[in-house]
Amino acid sequence: MIRKLFIILLLLFVTLGEAKKLFLSFLNIEKTEILFFTRAEETIIVRSSYKDKQANSSYLFVRTDNPKILQLVNVTKTSSDVTNFTINLMTDQEGETNLTIQLWDHEGRRERLVEEMNVKVKVSKQTKDSLFQASMHVDRRILMLILSMILFNKCAFGCKMEFQVLQMAWKRPLPILLGTVTQFFLMPFCGFFLSQILALPKAQAFGFVMTCTCPGGGGGYLFALLLEGDVTLSILMTCISTLFALIMMPVNSYIYSRILGLSAIFHIPVSRIVSTLLFIFIPISIGIIIKHRLPEKANLLEKIIRPLSFVLMFTGIYLTFKMGSVFLKLANLEVLLLGLLVPALGLLFGYSFAKVCMLPLPICKTVAIESGILNSFLALAIIQLSFSQSQADLASVAPFIVAMCSLCEMLLILLVHKAKKRSVF
Repeated sequence: MIRKLFIILLLLFVTLGEAKKLFLSFLNIEKTEILFFTRAEETIIVRSSYKDKQANSSYLFVRTDNPKILQLVNVTKTSSDVTNFTINLMTDQEGETNLTIQLWDHEGRRERLVEEMNVKVKVSKQTKDSLFQASMHVDRRILMLILSMILFNKCAFGCKMEFQVLQMAWKRPLPILLGTVTQFFLMPFCGFFLSQILALPKAQAFGFVMTCTCPGGGGGYLFALLLEGDVTLSILMTCISTLFALIMMPVNSYIYSRILGLSAIFHIPVSRIVSTLLFIFIPISIGIIIKHRLPEKANLLEKIIRPLSFVLMFTGIYLTFKMGSVFLKLANLEVLLLGLLVPALGLLFGYSFAKVCMLPLPICKTVAIESGILNSFLALAIIQLSFSQSQADLASVAPFIVAMCSLCEMLLILLVHKAKKRSVF
């Protein structure tokens, strides 16, 4: 009986040992799950935690599925506290292929496969240093004109804000609280959760999280004006969400970069985040002061809001699709699906919460718009300042796709709204 029990325990330990080997991972690649190559020569580093049976007995075998797209030059091994394998590759033409990486070990005269991993590779030739730089090739004079128009427009919207509304918002802060909770708590979690369900690469997942944690203001007040929402409330929510973003964007960046395992390679540019947000907040504040001190000038500025907003909207649509078309090369079906879901969920959550709280219809529309229309280009700026260029290009897909999908969805809602209004008359 004891002998049988000993044999069973021995078999159990052997089985558990084999199972442990199956689930144990020795290889760690220092980039994302999808490698994005733009240069003719590329290098990737694979870190190995495997302990050699004998000195330098382990080695790395690398194979590409399509040598016409990607060719292996050599593999070098360096050992100190941690073993690193440097893989040098050559890219010949654009396309997609798989890279098979195998860790082998010599055991006497025998060779044993320790671990195998497959990595998807996308090769896209670019004449510029990065996709972002290539897509942002805009004449400096035109760019300065657009920036001046944006500042002037935000100042004009600040003139439209009444102090009575500020006092009312202080007494009845429910719409602002709903928007704040949705923007900085619910939406970032949704971006993270959905990116994990769709198994996106870490850099792209973080790109969606950063996009979801941005404040409102990506033309939200314009759509509030066109959809007969509460424009003053929209501007107020934009100002307050921008103030909250000064704290919540660095906090969410820190939390989700650690959850995604990017804390070692991700740098949070707090000063750049603050300066970018102040660029949004200051002209609106100047408009509020003009409204209070120079009401005649404020009335003149208010008259140009609608035509100037239309010019900026169509300029934004053109630039978004111009730049976004470059990043569409990196977008797959999962990325496009999440890009459609993010603004749609923000609109749905904002409207539903406001409706449950029995708020008036214009306020429900405004809360929905401010929750769903996010300042995606703020996320883009932070990503470009925070990652190395190859990962920044991959992560930048998220804000561009969300911006494009947001515009398409809001234009569709606007067309439906105008059609319904005409049918009534």
